[in-house]
Amino acid sequence: MDATGCAGHAQAALPGGMQWCPAATALPGIPGLVVTAVAQDGDGWTTVDVATHPDLQEPARNCPGCGTRANIKDWVTTTPRDLPLGDRKIRPRWRKMRLECGNTECPVGTFTEWLPAVPPRARITARMRTRIGQAVGDDLTPVAAAARSYGVAERTAARAFTEYADAQLADLREHAGPVEAAGIDEFRRGVPRPASGHRDARSEWFTHLVDLGTGGTLGLAQERTGEAGKSLVKDHEGTLRYLAMDLSAPYRTAVPAGARIIADAFHLVKLANRKIDDAFRRLSYRTEHSHEDLGLPRPLHYMLRHNVETISLEHLRIIIETLDGDAGGQQIAAVWIAKEQLRALLALRATKTHVTPAPSQVRDKLAAFYLWCAGHADIPEIKTLATTIEKWQQPVIDAVLTGYSNAKAEAHNRTAKLVARTARGFASPENQDRRVRMATTRKARLARKKQPQRPPGSRPCRRSRSAARPP
Repeated sequence: MDATGCAGHAQAALPGGMQWCPAATALPGIPGLVVTAVAQDGDGWTTVDVATHPDLQEPARNCPGCGTRANIKDWVTTTPRDLPLGDRKIRPRWRKMRLECGNTECPVGTFTEWLPAVPPRARITARMRTRIGQAVGDDLTPVAAAARSYGVAERTAARAFTEYADAQLADLREHAGPVEAAGIDEFRRGVPRPASGHRDARSEWFTHLVDLGTGGTLGLAQERTGEAGKSLVKDHEGTLRYLAMDLSAPYRTAVPAGARIIADAFHLVKLANRKIDDAFRRLSYRTEHSHEDLGLPRPLHYMLRHNVETISLEHLRIIIETLDGDAGGQQIAAVWIAKEQLRALLALRATKTHVTPAPSQVRDKLAAFYLWCAGHADIPEIKTLATTIEKWQQPVIDAVLTGYSNAKAEAHNRTAKLVARTARGFASPENQDRRVRMATTRKARLARKKQPQRPPGSRPCRRSRSAARPP
């Protein structure tokens, strides 16, 4: 038994003959501190008296400025906030030394002992700051909610997140692999603001670059211009082979030499659907009867946005008979067929068929689309659709052959908007950049933490070629 009644070998006494308990020390688990006493206060807090571990007391006396062993000036007591233990709020009470450096040439006069777990002048422990940063950055908790949950000021919670995010993103950049395929897109960030005083101008838009391999954000830049895209892509010019985008002319100028453009399939179909709506507006087309009387579940222009294979045969028959009843409907039907011809081309992608299409198949489907458009060139919507596809012909072909799309960038745009709504908006583009990158790289950072760490200088184990493989 030790002096405190704990089972085990007697522990070294602290200065003044005070004993400490290893079992009680293991419960709060603050690195470098040992527990000497525990008391339940009337205000609902549990006060834990702690002291510096005997093995760390001598190193703690070294001056941080010159390394000289300092003299004890007096003793002070500090109560840094720490994480709760279950449903109990813990208040560590640390009696530590105030030291005075004896070196007259040292700029450090007096200082108190400190540990990495409790930095100098810290009012909360390092692990509590890390946990607050994780709550905001990894759990997407608003700063105000994290501050209320842990009983700190909002400014303290914001600074804790900034420290945690900068460390996490720096580690992610350091161990990031080469980027072969990326997607670029934009999202609205908030109300624009002109430059005034010490504040820089704030754009209404952010340009977003996403790694299509890991799905993590590679960077954000204000504005949605070609220059913004170039500033994001320039760090990956040596390895980037594919850049997916919507049909954006400014972003097309940001593609580095040697990289291939991928036209996003979703935006191609969206463009074709928009042409159907344009035809309805140009012709002011109205059916003689309502869609309920026709037997359709939704209005006709909504039904034409559906994929043709998802429409039942009965509804498809009604649509064809309705559109074939007059000249205006026949024009709309021609635009609808042009859209389905484009979808037939995009359906060859490996993500749909799980087989890489042959170039001859892509050429045949593209030729069928052009032939249909040439036969109905008198319809303005078909003519403009064919012109746009012709301008983006090679990116469309590459999208079909490679199977890449801009879906991950679109998904991250939704995450970025969710982060902005959770935070009630951002006044600083830098803070929004940091929050968005933390939210969209959670999967990559978690995978990084789960990777086993090999000792320095060790080599990965390789399977012998003669070893039997499972069937």
